Amino acid sequence: MQTRLQLFGAPSLEHRGAPVVLPFERRSQLLALLALRRAWVGRAELAAMLWPDQVPKLAYANLRKTLFRLQTMPWGLQIESQGGALRFDADTDVAAFELALRETRIDEALVLRRGELLAGFDDDANDAWSAWLHFERDRLRSAWRGAALERLGGEIDPAAGIELSARLLEVDPLDEAALRAHLALLSRAGQGARARQVYREFVARLADELGLVPSAELQALHDALGSAAGARPPNPRASVPEAVHDAGFVGRSVERQRIAELLSQEGARLLCLIGPGGMGKTRLARRALLDLAPVYPEGTSFVPLEDVATAGELAARIARELGLTLRGRGEPMDQVGAALGGRRMLLVLDNFEQLVAEARVLEVLLKSCQGLKLIVTSRVRLGLAMEQLLPLEGLPCPEAEDQDRLEAFDAVRLFVTAAQRVEPALVPAAEAASIVEICRQVEGLPLALELAAAWTRVLSCAAIATELRQGIELLRAVDTTQPARHASIELVFEQSWQHLTVKEREALAALSVFRGGFTAEAARAATGAGLAVLSALADKSLLRKDGARLALHPLVQQLASARLGDGARAKAQSAHAAYFAQLLAHEGPAVGAGDRLALQRIDAEFENCRQAWTHAVAHAQAELVARSMAALVNFCEHRGRSGEALPLMQDAVEAAFIQADPALQASLLANRAQLEYRLDRYAEAQATAAHALQLARRRDRDRATRLQALNVLATCALRTGRFAEARVLFTQVLGQGGAPLLPLERAAALDHLALAEKSLGNYDEALRLSLESLVEHRRLGDLASVALCLNNLAALYMARQDYAAAAPYLRESLAISERVGLVSVRAYVLSNLVDIGVRTGDLDAAEGYIGRTLDLAQAAGNRALLVAMKLQASRVAIRRGDAGAARVALAAGLESALPLGMPSLNIGAAVTFAELLDATGEAALARRLLAFAIAHPLTSAPDRDEISAQLAQWGRHPGDDLPWPGVELNELLQRIVAEAGLAHAPLISLLRG
Repeated sequence: MQTRLQLFGAPSLEHRGAPVVLPFERRSQLLALLALRRAWVGRAELAAMLWPDQVPKLAYANLRKTLFRLQTMPWGLQIESQGGALRFDADTDVAAFELALRETRIDEALVLRRGELLAGFDDDANDAWSAWLHFERDRLRSAWRGAALERLGGEIDPAAGIELSARLLEVDPLDEAALRAHLALLSRAGQGARARQVYREFVARLADELGLVPSAELQALHDALGSAAGARPPNPRASVPEAVHDAGFVGRSVERQRIAELLSQEGARLLCLIGPGGMGKTRLARRALLDLAPVYPEGTSFVPLEDVATAGELAARIARELGLTLRGRGEPMDQVGAALGGRRMLLVLDNFEQLVAEARVLEVLLKSCQGLKLIVTSRVRLGLAMEQLLPLEGLPCPEAEDQDRLEAFDAVRLFVTAAQRVEPALVPAAEAASIVEICRQVEGLPLALELAAAWTRVLSCAAIATELRQGIELLRAVDTTQPARHASIELVFEQSWQHLTVKEREALAALSVFRGGFTAEAARAATGAGLAVLSALADKSLLRKDGARLALHPLVQQLASARLGDGARAKAQSAHAAYFAQLLAHEGPAVGAGDRLALQRIDAEFENCRQAWTHAVAHAQAELVARSMAALVNFCEHRGRSGEALPLMQDAVEAAFIQADPALQASLLANRAQLEYRLDRYAEAQATAAHALQLARRRDRDRATRLQALNVLATCALRTGRFAEARVLFTQVLGQGGAPLLPLERAAALDHLALAEKSLGNYDEALRLSLESLVEHRRLGDLASVALCLNNLAALYMARQDYAAAAPYLRESLAISERVGLVSVRAYVLSNLVDIGVRTGDLDAAEGYIGRTLDLAQAAGNRALLVAMKLQASRVAIRRGDAGAARVALAAGLESALPLGMPSLNIGAAVTFAELLDATGEAALARRLLAFAIAHPLTSAPDRDEISAQLAQWGRHPGDDLPWPGVELNELLQRIVAEAGLAHAPLISLLRG
């Protein structure tokens, strides 16, 4: 290309070798935005982004002026305009950076980022621009940070590593991960004094800015700075033995084995069982003492510390539990060490969290007692170099499909054991579904399970599950059978809350607005919680890491939310909604095109996106709704989740602020109509699309809405047998009154028109249109559309009964769908493979595909596909000679088909019944029924051709010329359903005349 832009740092441009600095003005903003997107961007979006405070007409005028001025520059001629969209497809350092990351060329990527994105292009007076720019900066900064940390985690020259980690700290001086790498590299380079100075500066900054102390991991690294240069901390990876059933203790068999394994290792002296309150740390530690008692013949002892606050009290408590006497003025812990000497012992120090500041006294004790080993239970990491951690999670929970094997799950075993202590008559199998729900709602937290189980003395398990769905009041009630500190979830949480700083409390409460976990970047954007605060909360077992994501336990989330004031809640929810609306807007084009990584990003954040949408609708944030809509709908369509998106669109359409904005209302209605069509609600979809079309004026900003509404009307006409009308409507889409379509819009219109031509029997024209559409979709790189087009092309070849030609298209479409996760397209491909299997006699393959298709259709709520698979199951049963199974499947399919009003399904059911008649000795009736189906006005050309081929294969038969007895199609179908139990004897008698 002739033009290359540098967007990292101060923006500049190189055109034909000549460098040009881009000044901060509207022309440069427009150019940078288009260059970053590298795709078609609607003029409406650009106008709203750059002139958000102006009415649309004036904003459009300003956009035209800016574009005209930009196109007077040599590089401005590269801006493409088509329909209502613009594109500037130029090379940029950002695109090169992202490509290098995708191809794991980390060193190249790190060199490309030379500063903050669009430095100097901040526009505080423009909230829309600022929100977009901050989101893009955070996204790219996060990607660069991840790449830098990955590079620092591998083999790297110490000098280069020190420079790279220093760059990370310049961006975020409180980035603890970067600091850990920086300290380790300084130590390896022999700069221990410098490392300790950097650590002290970090500690001071952390205390001044956030009121926090360093994490345990960072403290341990600092303590080890004096070790040999280049030394790396050990990272043992032992295999986990299988859990062993033990009737004397509920669960934790894996953890018990792990404790024994860790303590048996050479040099292992201090093991910390860490987890939030109520996780069962104390009980596990007590059980470990019993398990390991034979290994320590000189003694084991359990030392409770919940009421101990100082190192002196700690030594006195250990001495008391061991029967030792402390005398004189010597340090108490030294006296304990001297008394124990070299005895080979194991001690459990329980509830150590309030003593973490005094933790180094344990190193003193262990150094003086070489035979001593310690198990410590704590909600907070100790921060000692010699500490080995064993984090505890909730007990394993069953899924809904595990109801027939509840006893295999520790969470269920604990709940049932506790429940039967107060309600011996409890029968777990009778309340299996509710027990599964209880376990999953509390995520296997042992204390919560026991508190919930205590209510079985007055409530059924179903009632307990209902209470938990509505909140955790049930778990807040004090249970006097529990120890005082564990008498309720509220008391347990309060103990942890008291150990938090003000900043940590504010962050934890604000993080409760997230749903389904979050990334560190999202936490910072929505709550202002930096890495240091998140690390501190993780150290205190209130935040857990799951891969690259962070999450709160649902009970912690509810309790923290209760401590979030109204003002802070409104601020956090608003920031949360803005962040995820921007995420949807950014990922929108890639999601629509079926980009695998973009879909996975929305997968991870879907609950947050749903929450953001609900907040935007509830608070009349029209801009957020407009930016989020397309990505939300396309994501749900690709993932087979249209049923989840439809209520979101319905709620928004009914909002007063939406009804006051005809353009936005029309767009929402068009999306709602599309979802209704996907869910086989054709009458509703047509009415909604017609309403959208009525509202969408002949304005450029309404253009996409008109196209979408027309497409819905056309596809509904196609599904309901109005093939000529569908062709007219699809032709209107393709023409759009003479206005040129965007390339992707034109490619989709060609594919849709091909479907109409196929239904009318114009196979050659359909093939021409379909091949042209496929070529264009491939050129555009829209994988979702490529997969769908391949499936439609295969269906066209199948209509021509050329199954060999169809097969490679189906295989390619299936491969794309499975790789990307296009659930809806995958279901259609599998249904076509079913059809080929039935038609070619490969019944085993057909049955396998039927099962897979049914699963996908059931999950997606695709009623038409469910019906089609039941009819195919009936056809398979007929070919296998099982008339009874065929009748049952046919009746089940038809019963679901009749409310849909789809001629293709109704005609298909009639043909299946004809095949059943032929297989049961009613050949004459079967042929007359096929002739009736061929002549029916709602039969499509492909169906007519298939039925004719079937009739020709059966050959002529006496009685074929007899007239049809006058039974209408709808009556025939209803009687097929009603008389299945009678082997259709009355219907057969009627058809015989």
